[in-house]
Amino acid sequence: MKKLFIEIADSPIKRECGLMKRKHLPKNGGMLFKFHYPTFASFWMKDTYIPLDIAFLDGNGKILQIESMVPLSTRAVYSNHQCRYALEVNKGWFKENDIKVGSKVGGEGIKRNERTAQAQVPPPPLSPPALPPMEVPQPPQQPDPDPDVMLNLGYKERLKNASLKGQNLIIIYQTKGGFTLPPKVISPPFEFEKDEDGRHEAVVKAWDNQTGGWKSFLIDNILSLEEKK
Repeated sequence: MKKLFIEIADSPIKRECGLMKRKHLPKNGGMLFKFHYPTFASFWMKDTYIPLDIAFLDGNGKILQIESMVPLSTRAVYSNHQCRYALEVNKGWFKENDIKVGSKVGGEGIKRNERTAQAQVPPPPLSPPALPPMEVPQPPQQPDPDPDVMLNLGYKERLKNASLKGQNLIIIYQTKGGFTLPPKVISPPFEFEKDEDGRHEAVVKAWDNQTGGWKSFLIDNILSLEEKK
């Protein structure tokens, strides 16, 4: 099973912006686009600098189609089938990890379609039946196999969710010099800034409870984030 750490685009403005203006995507990072209902989707790469591959998924997370997309191209890439999700990753990630059409994606953001049997309920009889109705045995439900790709929320997404909830987090962080700092408790609001190379939202600014001051952390250097109980 391969792991991806994703951002989720589940609103019109998030889907419209996508990965535009970004110049970096972590090796095992991606963005999951969620649609409210199955639809024929189209994507282009206007103002997008990162070479990407995109997979179109059905409601159960099955990959229906994989396409490559060229940076800054205005040529639209269309889904051949109605899809419920689209997953963008770094170009070559699917091939390198042997993920192909028919592979299953699960985890964060993927809500499987519930398969419910439609039973016809007869109207109540005018008089009690002579014999009780016979119960029809239902076949046991087969568990789904493990997905080929498991989606997890990336650190930036988790920081944004914690900021909305006003939730403290325990962070383990590695400095640029490779030194791992002791666990720290950080408090919202979490504000996102560019790094020295101009990468969008690559740095998070948070209140450090140990030192009683604001600290900046490179998101790529975060080793762990946990909720403070």
